[in-house]
Amino acid sequence: MAAARTFCKELSEQHKVEIEFNHFGVFDDLPKEVSLCLFRVLQEALQNAVKHSGERHFRVELKGISGEIQLIVNDMGAGFDQDDAMNRNGLGLISMRERLQLVSGEFSIKSKPGTGTTISARVPLKGEERYASPAG
Repeated sequence: MAAARTFCKELSEQHKVEIEFNHFGVFDDLPKEVSLCLFRVLQEALQNAVKHSGERHFRVELKGISGEIQLIVNDMGAGFDQDDAMNRNGLGLISMRERLQLVSGEFSIKSKPGTGTTISARVPLKGEERYASPAG
């Protein structure tokens, strides 16, 4: 959580944008693989949003609820055609999806041209579950 907050603050300062970071119910002892995965997804999602959305305000939510952790990155910017982006080998989107699969997580995108974008990631937190080690 601290790394996510720091990243949001630094990106905000570098690009002169506002990033609203909210969190609740997040455990300090998340499995290392889950923490790294969600941090990399956050980086990719926010950097894409800052670069492509045309928006100056972004929302990031990190929450632990019902045996899982969720990350949501939202903007009300330009949006894009999801199918087109995936068919054009949107490597960032593919990378986020693959990272989440390594920790039994799920990835979803809600976006349409002109309506903004919401990137959602959720990872189940089960006591004895083992995760593949994602590359840094």
